[in-house]
Amino acid sequence: MGRRVAIVAALWFAFWMILGAVMGGVLSKAGDGTEGIYFGFFNGAWWALLTSFAWPWIMPAAIDRWMYRSPVG
Repeated sequence: MGRRVAIVAALWFAFWMILGAVMGGVLSKAGDGTEGIYFGFFNGAWWALLTSFAWPWIMPAAIDRWMYRSPVG
């Protein structure tokens, strides 16, 4: 079970960090794109951490079942 939870958590963090980096780059001022991407990347990590507490409410049922399924069935 721990491996599946780790996979979902890694994808969750990657999603939010990439989304933050993209938004930081798009919303940054001209010439500050790299700084905006950097800030957005780490801001996305905070969003991932804060929203991870909402997993039970926003996680699709199929992923939740897969994540907690035992190896024997």
